[in-house]
Amino acid sequence: MQWKIERPSRLSDGFNRWAIRRGFPALAWLAPRAPRWFLLAGARAVISVVMLLHSKPKRAIGRNLARVLGRPEGSPEVRRAARSMLFHLAYYWVDLFRFPQLPPERLREQVVGGSLRDLDALRAARAAGDRQILITAHLGNWELGAVMAGQAELPVSVVYVRDEFGEAEAFRSLLRHLGSVEEIAIRPEDRLASLPVLRAFSEGRIVALQGDRDFRDSGMVADFFGAPASFPTGPFHLARMTGARLVPTFIAYARDRRFEIEIGEPILVERTSDRDGDVRRALERWLAVLEQAIRRWPDQWYTFYDFWPRQPTASGESQREPAAEGAA
Repeated sequence: MQWKIERPSRLSDGFNRWAIRRGFPALAWLAPRAPRWFLLAGARAVISVVMLLHSKPKRAIGRNLARVLGRPEGSPEVRRAARSMLFHLAYYWVDLFRFPQLPPERLREQVVGGSLRDLDALRAARAAGDRQILITAHLGNWELGAVMAGQAELPVSVVYVRDEFGEAEAFRSLLRHLGSVEEIAIRPEDRLASLPVLRAFSEGRIVALQGDRDFRDSGMVADFFGAPASFPTGPFHLARMTGARLVPTFIAYARDRRFEIEIGEPILVERTSDRDGDVRRALERWLAVLEQAIRRWPDQWYTFYDFWPRQPTASGESQREPAAEGAA
């Protein structure tokens, strides 16, 4: 979705690419060796420099969080949440580089309470022959959730769209493989994108994908936090076609930087003569779950562009529909 984000200046774009090209190899070496607290502190410093040089996305972050929190865009609550969101994104990269390179028990030690027991339900459904699609969002550390499942001997295939930064995607791919996660790279416009997913199901694998970003702006518009937004329909068409259960799944940071796992009730997509109606009903169930997750972890939903369309003003400029006070 990088094309939706306000473009950086030549200086900040050059710094970003330099940081990925030089910093990611260093992080890959340091992540399993240095203390985690040291890595997280360094990540906070790096993201602060990046956003100092490329501050334009902060405006979109503030507008999105204003709606989620039901507070004015420039309020202290929104500013704090925006800053915290950037820090959580930095933690995401550190932990993604760290835990796939360590023994599985090191990651399990960082999980709060009995959250790992939720994986037993996925294991039992797979043993019963059920097809499962783990549907998640750009929230918390979604990639680490797939790694955790792979380390727990749950065969997971992740459906994803390649990152604009090839170096970043190469490292992400390497770390997925270290975590025993299979990749299914797709192009949103590809009509045959479902074929590798069907192959994964035939091999008894669990499929994981995201359901919060409409890459082509051609999805279904639905009410979300009190305003219309567009969402992808692919996950719901896929579930309808295959009979797979959509299982809402989130892995997010707790206050102490450990991880909380939340696995929701499965969503079954009906198969009536009204295909669009079947998809819409399933989408609305998913959005109700997604809203609850974002309300719980508002500073861990990574959205750097205007998620809700901005309304044109009399001057021809775009203006965001204001968030209602107390909407959250």
